[in-house]
Order: sequence, then structure tokens, then C-alpha cells
Amino acid sequence: MRAWRFNEFGDIKNFQLGEYPKPECGDGEVLIKVHYAALNPADRLLVEGRYPGAGALPLTVGRDGSGTVEDAAEGSGFARGDSVVVLRSEIGITRQGTLADYVVAPEECVAPLPANWSMEEGAASPLVYLTAWKALVTQGRLKPGEHVLVTGASGGVGVAAVQLAKGLGAKVVALSRSEEKRIELKQLGADAVLDSGADDLEDQVQAALGGGVDLTVENLSGPYIQKSVNMANLNARIMVIGLLAGPAAELQLGLVLFKQVRVEGVHVGKFSPPEAMDAWHQVVDTLDKAKAKPLIDTVFPMAEVQEAFARLAGGHLGKLLVDLRA
Repeated sequence: MRAWRFNEFGDIKNFQLGEYPKPECGDGEVLIKVHYAALNPADRLLVEGRYPGAGALPLTVGRDGSGTVEDAAEGSGFARGDSVVVLRSEIGITRQGTLADYVVAPEECVAPLPANWSMEEGAASPLVYLTAWKALVTQGRLKPGEHVLVTGASGGVGVAAVQLAKGLGAKVVALSRSEEKRIELKQLGADAVLDSGADDLEDQVQAALGGGVDLTVENLSGPYIQKSVNMANLNARIMVIGLLAGPAAELQLGLVLFKQVRVEGVHVGKFSPPEAMDAWHQVVDTLDKAKAKPLIDTVFPMAEVQEAFARLAGGHLGKLLVDLRA
């Protein structure tokens, strides 16, 4: 089978396409013929040696995807030909990932493709929507009618957070530096979309919401953490997901104390498989009720994974996919 793998950490060019033996599934596992794999920023970080906990090399990255069941262990709940999606697991971290013709996944981390979803939509959704759900609901305890701010909203998790927060009844402000992306985010349902680089950003956010922020999905971090604290209501929650504006921040702790603001990290990898499966069902139900679908930016053929990584670094809106059949 064809698979993208790397033999040493370092430059992304170390990630190369080659031929490898087709894997076999063991007890409690499912062998999936991959149709589409999704790219995530963490995939590149892992190849470059900047992501903790990587497995033994050579390794194929790719954490989520969609395809059809090729084989399953005896007594499995899946049968050959079933359309499925791969949820968050150790796939693409300590196990071989989805950027290959075939992937072996633990059955507890495989779910049926949602009804009326395409294979592309199935591949585009698990990691980012589960991350957004963990930030909004599992840890953020979002309530209908609350005010939500999504920074760095044009990325995969940002788009997912906007759609899910609206589906859960929140009032949502999304931030993006790109005027074109702000127009598209507005079409996705954000109540207001603002330029994250505006000098009077805090005033604009509070004017758009008619008050402060109850829950921030923080994809930028760096200096934006203090801005999020400044805009926060009493007992607000700031869920830190990304570090696009930098890993270091200075905080005026007086406001954190006075407002009783909770600043908390969100790591989707801390979901157990049953927790991820339960969250996945709730994600699908929320999107269905909101008549929303995962947003896909570009689909690349199997041979153009390096071009896909370049696009990932160049500013996209929605998910980037690799078509393993092309």
C-alpha cells in the first residue's frame, strides 16, 4: 500500500510517499480503506519533532479520516463495506495514521459516517469538532444565551467553535484578520465578525455583544489572553486551544481575581474513547439541528501532501483534506 511516512524528525520534507505492507487488524480493531484524511497543524509539528509523545519511527501522521471497513475482528459491530469515520485516538501519534491507503484503528475509536454526510465531510470533522466541543461544553459549560468569543476563527477549530456555539444557542463574535474570511464567517452564522488587529478591538467586541464575554475559545493566545481577560464577564471562562500569536503571555492577575476568570487549557487527547464517542454523537446532533455541515477548504490528491502542508501554513478557511483514492 501507499503511505506517507518519515524516518527522522526535522524538516517537513522528511515526510515522503512510499510503498509499505498492508496492515492487518487484531482483536478489537478495524482495518479501514481510507478515502479521505484530514490535515491538522499538529501533524506538521509531530514531523518536525515539536509535538510530545510521538511513537516509534518510521511513522505515518494523520489523526482523522473517513473510509470503508475492509476487515474487522470477529464479533465486531462493523462489517466489510461500512462507511466510517476515525475519531481521536493514538492514530497518527503513536500508531500509524490516516495518510495511507489503509489504517488500523481501535473499534472504540471508529464511528459510522453520519447520515446525509459525505465522506469528505466525515473526514473533515472529528478532531476539530471534538476539540471545539471540549472547549465549549465539556470544560466550558456553555449555556444558551451566553456570549462567546472565538479568536483565530478561520482555522478548523475556530470554524467548528462558531458553528457549534451558534447551534447551542450562544451569541457569537468571531475574530479574523482577513476581510474575505470575515465575510465567510458571517455566512457561517457568527453574529459579528471583527478584525483581530483592530486598535479598539475590546470596545468593538463589547459593542457587538451588548456586554462582556462569558466564554472565549482562544486560538491565538500570546497578548490576546490579556485582551480576553479585559473583555470577560464575572465568572467567565477562557479556553486555551491554540498558540498562534505566541506561547508566552503577561497577565494582570488583579482582573483575573476580581472577575473570577478561569483560564484553562484544552487538549482533545485527554478524552477517553468513550468520552470522545459520546461527544461525537452530540456534535453530530447539534450540527444536524443547526443545519450546519463541516467546512472544507481544499482537497488535495494523494501525491500532493507537501502542497497541502504548504496551504495549511498559508492561511485557509475550514479543513484541508487528502484524497487517498486520487
